[in-house]
Amino acid sequence: MSLAVLVLSGMLLIVLSADYFTNGVEWFGNRFRLSEGAVGSLLAALGTALPETLVPVVALIFGHPSEAAIGLGAILGAPFMLATLGFMVLGAGLWWTRRPHLSLRADLGPTRRDLAFFLVSFGMAVAAGWFSPAVKTAVGAGLVGLYLWHARRLMVQGGGTAAPRPESPLHLWGGAEPPAVVILAQVAMALGGLLLGAHFFVIGLENVSRRWGWSGFLLSVMITPLATELPEVLNSVIWIRRRRDQLAVGNITGAMAFQASVVPALGLWFSPWQFSPWEWATAALAWGAAAALWLEVRRDRLPFAALMLSGGFYLLFLALVSWGWRLPGLVDAISVLHYSI
Repeated sequence: MSLAVLVLSGMLLIVLSADYFTNGVEWFGNRFRLSEGAVGSLLAALGTALPETLVPVVALIFGHPSEAAIGLGAILGAPFMLATLGFMVLGAGLWWTRRPHLSLRADLGPTRRDLAFFLVSFGMAVAAGWFSPAVKTAVGAGLVGLYLWHARRLMVQGGGTAAPRPESPLHLWGGAEPPAVVILAQVAMALGGLLLGAHFFVIGLENVSRRWGWSGFLLSVMITPLATELPEVLNSVIWIRRRRDQLAVGNITGAMAFQASVVPALGLWFSPWQFSPWEWATAALAWGAAAALWLEVRRDRLPFAALMLSGGFYLLFLALVSWGWRLPGLVDAISVLHYSI
């Protein structure tokens, strides 16, 4: 199978599965009377976070020790992509649907909680790189506990209105009231399609990158997360088009919360968790993009300009890559200080 066919097949499978997944999740929320905040930030986010979670799991736990760098890059790259390109795509979706005010119409309470959780947990995970292995192990356990607390708070407090009745029938049923087992079957089938499609897409991109001579850093931090974040991004685009803004933004911020706690815990437990200058830069830009969004959400707004500004952090990263000869000299002092402590 040619690389072009492999990449396109993976992309097509992701698109089709995303449509079935969003449809199934909407019916799940309606069937079990959940709030849109809980559906977007927990159910949808956890489901679509599976593809990018598998990369560090395989690299760190089941892979060769030499693959630890790939796992570390994937751990840092996923929240970086979500906090930058993910929100920029939301802004593009607003523009594409010709919204008159170009602003998300959603209860931003769950979004504010997700972003605040991301800033605290991701900051803890990154800061743990300065300390001993025993401290890293303890921080990893603390991050998992924090996420369980955060998930419970979202389920209890909810956020947004109760999930309304979906406009479209369940794809696998077509009737008025689909049984719960059919809803669960469609969600599970769609998740399988997302995983398989992301797998094909990643394999194709990895081979293309090797043919073009791209570095392992670009592959692990930029290329692989870009591919595996497609489920979240496409789900959110679909929900923006359907004017289900609560689900669209919750899908991204909920995945960010998971990627900033449970997934870094794997790195803290199964890798040295020591950063190169590029990894410090990736973490800093991801945290900075989330902080800028959190400041906007605190004002109970998330306008088009703020969404597009998130993409500016990604462009800044590309600029640093282009001027790579400057960055190591800029960050080497941090690395030297780190290893001297």
